[in-house]
Amino acid sequence: MRTFLSRSLPTTIDELEAEIRQIDEWRLLCTNLIKECMAKEDVMKKIFYAAEIHELIQERNMLETHREFRRVRIARLKYEEQG
Repeated sequence: MRTFLSRSLPTTIDELEAEIRQIDEWRLLCTNLIKECMAKEDVMKKIFYAAEIHELIQERNMLETHREFRRVRIARLKYEEQG
């Protein structure tokens, strides 16, 4: 797991947006790895990657949750700035 995911959320919009960009890159990597695993599967040869695909999907879902936490924090900080 990326170290920034185990720390508390940053308190500035710039830091939060930077972490969202990192999360988006990681999510894209997960999506590409899922596609690769699915493409490598061969039913005739009984080659399956179900466990790997499941793990990658779980990781991608976790990343989406972390991204959403940061998006909400940004919205709250913007709201607080407006008074």
